[in-house]
Amino acid sequence: MKTNSIAIILLVFTIISCQSKKEVTLENLERQDLLGEWNVQWVTKPEKGQSVDPSINYTMNGKMIFNEEKLTINAYGYEGCIFGSDTLSHSINWKVQGDTLSIVNDGDEFGIPYIIREISNEKVKLQLVEDVFLFLTKL
Repeated sequence: MKTNSIAIILLVFTIISCQSKKEVTLENLERQDLLGEWNVQWVTKPEKGQSVDPSINYTMNGKMIFNEEKLTINAYGYEGCIFGSDTLSHSINWKVQGDTLSIVNDGDEFGIPYIIREISNEKVKLQLVEDVFLFLTKL
């Protein structure tokens, strides 16, 4: 009897330890796949043909915290940052539809769409407009 119990426990442990986490792709993306805290970096480049001002920095760091109800965005601006010089924190509604993450203020019908360019369990690449990208890394 003891041998059977030990064998069953070992079998259950083996099955549990061999199960792998679902690999997130655009095709199987669910809202829950984004839940949690992510480091984020906003990146852009100067317009083509525009001279580069060495006092302007084209990146900004921050965090995005997705929960069931809201997305909290913390953006760490600084002097010379093209995105802004202040540190900002804002909580907003969010939804995922197909390849788009939309953030929407209360009462706003359309919101701001971010195209999901790449996604995995640990990283996400979003595109806001033609030349603004967000790189998220899961914490």
